[in-house]
Amino acid sequence: MKKSAFSVLVLACALLVCGQAFAADNPVTIRLGNFNANGEPGQAASLLFAERANKYSNGSITVEVHNNSEFGNAPEMAEQVSIGAIEACLICEATLGEYDSRYHLVAMPYLYDSYEHAYRVVDGEFKKWVADGTLESKGIHDVGSWEYGFRSLTNSKVAIKHPDQVKGLLIRTPSEQQLIFCMEALGANVQQVNFSELIPALKQKTVDGQENPISTIYNNALWECEQKYLTLTKHEWESMNLCINNDFWEKLSDAQRAAIEKASAEASAFMRKTVQDSEADYLKKLAEKGMQVIEVNIDEFRANMQYAYDKMVSTGAVTQEQVDKMMEMVKNAR
Repeated sequence: MKKSAFSVLVLACALLVCGQAFAADNPVTIRLGNFNANGEPGQAASLLFAERANKYSNGSITVEVHNNSEFGNAPEMAEQVSIGAIEACLICEATLGEYDSRYHLVAMPYLYDSYEHAYRVVDGEFKKWVADGTLESKGIHDVGSWEYGFRSLTNSKVAIKHPDQVKGLLIRTPSEQQLIFCMEALGANVQQVNFSELIPALKQKTVDGQENPISTIYNNALWECEQKYLTLTKHEWESMNLCINNDFWEKLSDAQRAAIEKASAEASAFMRKTVQDSEADYLKKLAEKGMQVIEVNIDEFRANMQYAYDKMVSTGAVTQEQVDKMMEMVKNAR
């Protein structure tokens, strides 16, 4: 046999063996929990991830998407992933901060000037900083940051244009310290209510208002819950991170892990574009539904946040050294 023909035969055999090895990956099912409602960007991105993970793993990975907090709220999903009760979930950095305190820093109020600024931080220096196995030692592997959006404030009582108009309002937040301290810094009477109970609380006027990304405000029809006023405070940005049980992750083949990472990157790009592209449309539709949309001077609100930063340190959520390092990374990414 000629040398060139022999080389072709060897290459063909090698490709066949690799293909058989890939196809021989043990089939796995990933139950992916998220708290998004149907129609929200996070749900659409989850479905895209499921389709791409199956495609890129040559069918060896099946992803079941469970939305609407089917597996519980964010802390409950994180706990289930950490102990292996479910394989994966989408949770924000403030929840991950309970497992690695540095993640708390991402969600500190009024850090970022734009979406692109936030991406440069979490995809760059911050990602390198936390890639030291701390989170994995708690049973969670963070595949990557997707998106959630800047959060804004709605209420039923007053068209908030200045920080002092928040004072005394009963504002619902999730249990995330950053959001609690942010609203407290503005003088709100903060109430913790599970997201699954938010709409009844608003309708029954147990609380005056709440804060969430624009997509969540629209897709949960909060104009039907006495929320007449939407103030674009943009007080916090954080993303949903695709988190997988670490033991489950370690048992996957290299090809399966690569398939998940590639699918996650594409879902992230899709969600980031969708969130940004959809905001103007959501705001127009919210105005058409009768909500008053109010622009504010962000710097006027930001000036009140030292209380929130100091509170995070004094409660032990983070150290001053960690805050200083985060501020440096934010500055470097401008």
